[in-house]
Amino acid sequence: MENLSLRYSLRQLRYFVATAQALSFTAASRLLHVSQPSISTAIAELEESFGVQLFIRHHAAGLSLTQAGREILGMARSLLKNAEELQGVARSLDSGMSGSIALGCLTSLAPPLLAGLISRFVAEHAGITFRTAEAHQEDLFTSLRDGSLDLALTYDIDLTDDIAFQPLRTLPPYAILPARHRLARQRAVTLKSLLAEPYVMLDLPHSREYFARLFDAVGERPVPAFRSAQPEVVRGMVANGLGFSILNFPLQSTRTVDGVDFIIRPFKDEVAVVTLGIAQSRSLKPRQVVQRFAGFCAEWMGEGQRPLSLA
Repeated sequence: MENLSLRYSLRQLRYFVATAQALSFTAASRLLHVSQPSISTAIAELEESFGVQLFIRHHAAGLSLTQAGREILGMARSLLKNAEELQGVARSLDSGMSGSIALGCLTSLAPPLLAGLISRFVAEHAGITFRTAEAHQEDLFTSLRDGSLDLALTYDIDLTDDIAFQPLRTLPPYAILPARHRLARQRAVTLKSLLAEPYVMLDLPHSREYFARLFDAVGERPVPAFRSAQPEVVRGMVANGLGFSILNFPLQSTRTVDGVDFIIRPFKDEVAVVTLGIAQSRSLKPRQVVQRFAGFCAEWMGEGQRPLSLA
């Protein structure tokens, strides 16, 4: 069988990815410190090699990716990352694994989870670096699909068929209340008992719908008195007596950044849990360094392992 000779180079792919990110030859030129004609020529050669148009050129309005360009972009990023990993492995055969991981994390999970997880991992793998991004669920999935993220730590909420999800641990919801609230004397609370209280909603896509659906079992949903997309702001509002809220991820501390305490109470009701896990694109094969990190996450956070945290 005759070998298929490659008619494109890694340099052309690198120029394509940078241009797709900037959607401008001029901006890509500044980013790469390469002349604009060199980038334009490389993209044209790449389009000829692939036999497809990658960009639509707009007069005085930059560029936009074609459908073919969007589909090729993720694979191009993956190929470049594999090339970088190959070079890193060749340089460090005697010093262990190396490389870079683009790690996404759901906004509400990042503060209590991200720093400790990365710190533990790099302590064992000094040659590995991270580029992190905190985002909402839909943005995480978009970045996984286009290859700008290798994997993401998130919940199993509204997963799509093109996203692979590795479960790590189930997390039941719990109520947080002001320390001197009348319900704080109870060891557990009911959903119905919270309906008369002001609700401080964590206003994030998917999260707000999940928390609202918990109350469908009692026939009425709480009306938010306050909203915030920042978990720390939500906790601060609760601690300062503005209402109750609901969270999932266990906390190490029940004191807010302004030094006020709140309390945590489980539910007496049967409530729907969420599952913390690792999301990846099904269309992109994970590199060795990414697989190693995913395995580390399973060891550190998997079901049956040590408690993530107990407030």
